[in-house]
Amino acid sequence: NHRLQEMLQTMCRARGAELCPVDDRYCIDNGAMIAQAGWEMLRVGQVTELSQSGITQRYRTDEVEVTWRD
Repeated sequence: NHRLQEMLQTMCRARGAELCPVDDRYCIDNGAMIAQAGWEMLRVGQVTELSQSGITQRYRTDEVEVTWRD
């Protein structure tokens, strides 16, 4: 998490933006990010058949193909 924040800080500085990371107490579970990605996929009709779906603790939201934005 700290390495990711360092990388984000570098990208923000390069773009004139400010990084506002949350307190470490709230950086435990990415379940909310997974749920948001799922909601966005469903909203645009991107549905995975149950037979093609699975569960993994290694799910990475940064590897999701974003189809709901231009």
